[in-house]
Amino acid sequence: MSTTTRLAGIALVLAGAALGAVSFRQASSDRARTDADAAAAVTAEREAHAAAELRAIEQSARQAAAIEPLISAVKMNVDGETWTDLFDNEDWWRTYRGQFTFSRLIVNGNVVSTRGTADVGILDKPVAKQARLQGTASALVSVGGHPYMLAAARLPIASEHAPIVVLGREPALAPAPAVARVAPAAPAFPVRPLQLGVAGVVALAGLMLVFVGRRAPPRQEAVPAVPLAPSESQGAPVSGFYAPAPVPTTGPSQWQENAGRPALVAVSDTGTTALPNAGPTGAIPSHAAMLGRYRLLDRLGEGGMAELFVAEASGVEGFSRTFVLKRLRAELAKEKDAVAQFVDEARLQASLVHSNIVPVFDFGMAGSQYFMTQEYILGRDLARLMERHQMRGGRGMPADIAYFIAHEVLQALAYAHDTHDKNGNPLGIVHRDVSAGNVMVSFQGEVKLSDFGIVKSNRRVSKTQVGMVKGNANFMSPEQARGHNVDARSDLFSLGLVLLYCLTGELLYWGDNDLDTLYRAATGPTGEDMTAIMALPPPAASILTRALALEPGDRFQSAAEFSDALAPHVGSGKHAIARMMQRLFAEEMRRQTGRHTA
Repeated sequence: MSTTTRLAGIALVLAGAALGAVSFRQASSDRARTDADAAAAVTAEREAHAAAELRAIEQSARQAAAIEPLISAVKMNVDGETWTDLFDNEDWWRTYRGQFTFSRLIVNGNVVSTRGTADVGILDKPVAKQARLQGTASALVSVGGHPYMLAAARLPIASEHAPIVVLGREPALAPAPAVARVAPAAPAFPVRPLQLGVAGVVALAGLMLVFVGRRAPPRQEAVPAVPLAPSESQGAPVSGFYAPAPVPTTGPSQWQENAGRPALVAVSDTGTTALPNAGPTGAIPSHAAMLGRYRLLDRLGEGGMAELFVAEASGVEGFSRTFVLKRLRAELAKEKDAVAQFVDEARLQASLVHSNIVPVFDFGMAGSQYFMTQEYILGRDLARLMERHQMRGGRGMPADIAYFIAHEVLQALAYAHDTHDKNGNPLGIVHRDVSAGNVMVSFQGEVKLSDFGIVKSNRRVSKTQVGMVKGNANFMSPEQARGHNVDARSDLFSLGLVLLYCLTGELLYWGDNDLDTLYRAATGPTGEDMTAIMALPPPAASILTRALALEPGDRFQSAAEFSDALAPHVGSGKHAIARMMQRLFAEEMRRQTGRHTA
């Protein structure tokens, strides 16, 4: 009996051990499958994100290919310098400048425009050929060992070699991290507890039989129960794969996912910290409140080259003064030509000290950011003034106000055109952007010319290439629209268009897009246009007929001559425009004056 019992006990112990070994082997296999499944899940998620990002970039390329100004420029067969200018400065390409590392335009099988420094060898990439055949295409490619996402789209132009626009940027997500393997302590995977339980019971029963069989007396007697020490778990938590949450664990960092579609969380020995989901958010980082010694108060807007802020500079004893701060756009700060143009603007406008020119007070650099500060004018530009006037039911302005505005701008132009250097040599300044948006009108009726960003001067560091067109096409002279050389008489023609706009409330040039308007500007006033101008009440007909002559030799030959023709008709224009400003912007005047005056 004793021997038999012991043998049975040993058999049970061996059976329990075998069953436990099988259970742990199956658990190990489960863990391996879990790790593999987790790695596959990570890979699948990242592949799905990459596919979604490629689709988004392809949609952007499709939208870019449908931009009317882009299509018109291709049809015009503009030169390389003009392409560079269009992609660097035009508002219709601003979104693509900000979102993509580089862009390419392929016309007749040649790359005619290259923006961005990445050498992607686009002509050798299948994506361009596929887009020409299919309309759009996208791919993830390697450039210099770095991954890039490319998307191409065909422009809707009938041609043997249809033009293609290509956009590209680096993927939003970095390569997936390696999956860690750590010895388990409290297993985070199913270890088949029923099998382990049965194995444990069988092994325990076998041990009891072994001891009972060895110690059993001839007569059965009660044996006091011997308490067994409880088992203890050993090891560390498993990590490196997606596991159920929200129960946080301690130990090495790992990624976990909550029920539903939660944010990713990083779990570490210091607790759980929320992290942003990976991928593009489209959020723009907030700008610092200070730039050098200036505190930025309000963001007024932005153009192709710069952002505008209301800024304040403070001094001792509570002294402060408000300025308009113009900051070169961050993406242009490393482009030599853009910086040179910005420096030119600051230098030239600072040198022009005149009551009808918005002065520049300071120019500087804070970190890598170039900026200048200008006079803060409590008022509005002429374009906004006309817009508000027409919203209130008006068309053209009263004649005395229109003549006064033109007369004041001519004072600024006369001064700029006639400016000489310290040696008496003429600077040859031509503003080249006299337009309603660059004429400031204060609430007190003052008129000032602003924005000398594309001024032509003999002393500029940056130069505009022949054939490159810059400026506002609605107010452009024919010679400027054609890309020809311009002189002071081009500014006078532009001011004639501003005066016509003030008197009639209508633009002489307009089109479905900027390039259509540029065509009209290059043609100049038609015979029908001149007939309508000559029908205006005097003295508008005679003044504008001369100011808007197609040939520069038939126009006013100087700003002073143009100003003299307007002087008898100005009247009390300054007081009239101040009353007009107060009527149209009364509430805004009150708020603006209260916020930005010391």
